[in-house]
Amino acid sequence: MRSLQNHAEWCARAQWVLGISLAAALVVFYLFIYGPNSQKLDDLYMQIDAKRRDLTSNQTRVQILPSVLLAVNEMRTRLEKFDKKLPKQPELGRFINDITEVSHQASLRRVTVEPGVPVRTGGLFAEWPIALKFEGDFLNVFSFLRKTEEMQRLTRVRGLKLRGAEPGAKPGQVQVELSMNIYFSEG
Repeated sequence: MRSLQNHAEWCARAQWVLGISLAAALVVFYLFIYGPNSQKLDDLYMQIDAKRRDLTSNQTRVQILPSVLLAVNEMRTRLEKFDKKLPKQPELGRFINDITEVSHQASLRRVTVEPGVPVRTGGLFAEWPIALKFEGDFLNVFSFLRKTEEMQRLTRVRGLKLRGAEPGAKPGQVQVELSMNIYFSEG
């Protein structure tokens, strides 16, 4: 009987040892495997949520990109037109040639061009005053003024004096004194 009692005690101890071993294994599993991996998994879920928020934010920003590109292209076109109107150099010789050509097209006579002294405005551009004197038929003078206004070059008429031609001249003939500024960037 002793052996049955020893065997029962041995089985009871074995159950305690196995129970404690199982509990220790569970604690070790939780501390070294499940706990760190669940923490890593939580970190990964937080990173995924952050990346999703970033993705949503970036998608929202990208939706306005076509309108921004359109606005940039429009501004680039306006800048190119502006650069054509406001040259970087004074280009006085070219301007005088253009004015001379327009005056010949308008059949004007006694055309004189008197450039003044360039003035720095302190801003992004400078202006150069120019005085013009010429004679011609009133309609031709009007045509000349309209063509100078249509020129690509940025100009501004500051003053205009019209006088009837000398006595004995054909009717409609006028003498003109025109003062204007041409502009150029100071770069």
